[in-house]
Amino acid sequence: MNTSFPIQMRSKVINFPVPSIPGLPAIDNVSRLIENTRMSKPNELVEGLIHQGTKAVLASGSKVGKTWILLDLALSVASGTPFLRWPTTAGRVLFLNFEIQRVFARTRLATLMQRRGIDKADNLDIWNLRGKTADFDALVANIIEATKDKNYALIVLDPIYKAMVGKSENMAGGVGALCNQLERLAEATGAAIVFAHHFTKGPAKKKAAIDRMSGSGVFARDADTIITLTEHDAGESCYTVEMTLRNFAPQEPFVVQWNYPVMMERDDMEPDLNEEVASEDLHGVGQQMYDILKPQPLNHAEWQSKCAAANISRASFYRVRRMLLDDGYLDHDQFSKLWSIRQVANAEKPGKTHETDETARP
Repeated sequence: MNTSFPIQMRSKVINFPVPSIPGLPAIDNVSRLIENTRMSKPNELVEGLIHQGTKAVLASGSKVGKTWILLDLALSVASGTPFLRWPTTAGRVLFLNFEIQRVFARTRLATLMQRRGIDKADNLDIWNLRGKTADFDALVANIIEATKDKNYALIVLDPIYKAMVGKSENMAGGVGALCNQLERLAEATGAAIVFAHHFTKGPAKKKAAIDRMSGSGVFARDADTIITLTEHDAGESCYTVEMTLRNFAPQEPFVVQWNYPVMMERDDMEPDLNEEVASEDLHGVGQQMYDILKPQPLNHAEWQSKCAAANISRASFYRVRRMLLDDGYLDHDQFSKLWSIRQVANAEKPGKTHETDETARP
């Protein structure tokens, strides 16, 4: 390639060659791009959560069970069975195990399969690479070579800190280089790349979900899907699950509880959220939410959507719904999942019984 660009230096013009980068795509004209109806989105491996060819991170505090959760995800996709609350599309899966000894990986997989009622895992491969991550760049090249023509839909790396040998997870340069290698792996294989990461120290709920991960913010900025599990105030191994999604519509948080060897959804529990609600008039919000629900029973999504349209924040919705429930103004049918007004004598003025940090019951 003979293209060059001039630099004026005093009275001389020096021409430097433009570096050639193979494989650069053409520049798109937006009108023609929009008119191109032949384009299709990549497969949704996990419905509403993970596309094939994208990158996702599962983050939580220490010893929550991230490896168990990722093994459960791998089995779910390999068998085309639901993962937590999400349906999956069956595809071939490779689990890159950087931490657990082979014998214990076998034990965990057998335990999970027995609990899940999965007899065979022909679509799931595991590569036990404990102690082999010192040169991660070279390892990625070997992974790409070994997975050639294998048509993996999902590749799981567990845990990601093992790929940071000799690098600081607090330095953007080192984390950026790691993320580029994950991008390289996704592009070369066409698979979704999912890995586990840990929270920083300190109270996680005081931070936004995307800011809870330890180390450089590049981890959060790079991922297409972020799933966080934050310890719930109720304790009892319960966690609030929040999703930060680049390519999907937002989803409501929910609560899970560890029930060895899997996480189980607790639809009877409200998620803990960190949004600031002290400045809102919670008595007024309570009356608004009550009035929205009064005409007819609504499911969670319908009620929350109507409240959002009334400029009631998500945090206030959950907090005030709990107040209304605790004060006896609501009924929740476990079968139909509908919320309705309980007929009580003083139900016309729910705000009177709400207790906030500023206002206590007499």
